[in-house]
Amino acid sequence: MQKIFFLLLLFLSGSLSAQQAADTWSNVPPAGDDRYTNPKKPLYAGPNGWYDFGEVRVAGVSSADLTYSFKGGFHLQTGMFIAVEPGAGLKAFHMDFGTEAPPGGTYQADKTADVKARKVKVFFTDLSRKNEVIEWSAGPGAGTVTVSGVNGFIYFKCRNVTLQPSGLNNSGISGQAVRVGFEGAVKP
Repeated sequence: MQKIFFLLLLFLSGSLSAQQAADTWSNVPPAGDDRYTNPKKPLYAGPNGWYDFGEVRVAGVSSADLTYSFKGGFHLQTGMFIAVEPGAGLKAFHMDFGTEAPPGGTYQADKTADVKARKVKVFFTDLSRKNEVIEWSAGPGAGTVTVSGVNGFIYFKCRNVTLQPSGLNNSGISGQAVRVGFEGAVKP
């Protein structure tokens, strides 16, 4: 009986470790040293290792056929934090806190930005289709975005924030809700 219990416990702990490892995101390619990720090194490039960079993952709620995934430039532009797909992809993830310097903490994804109420406007746009703007936006209760200060950088993280179709051209497969995840850092 003890052997069965021990094996069950071992199996469960292995399953939990695998689930935790699945949430590990990193923009840093394997390297022989820590010159970009160690804040004590002169080439330190932020908590994820790449200066002004972020990773976006989007998946359809009801269909696995709708997915987006990219690592791209992450900047503060016109009061919004925007991660843009490199090249001619024309896909972007937006976060608007109503300020260019959101204090650390957890913010509720919503339709409007209000830093005092801890609300952040979140949306994802796909402009890659000919003459179509496809967009998904957060509503109340969509999820949370965590903001923290890490060694002189502002670090953002969210997982499974649900966005609803909000563009005029959201139809067919793009007419379903999506879940977005993001991780990235900018230098204020």
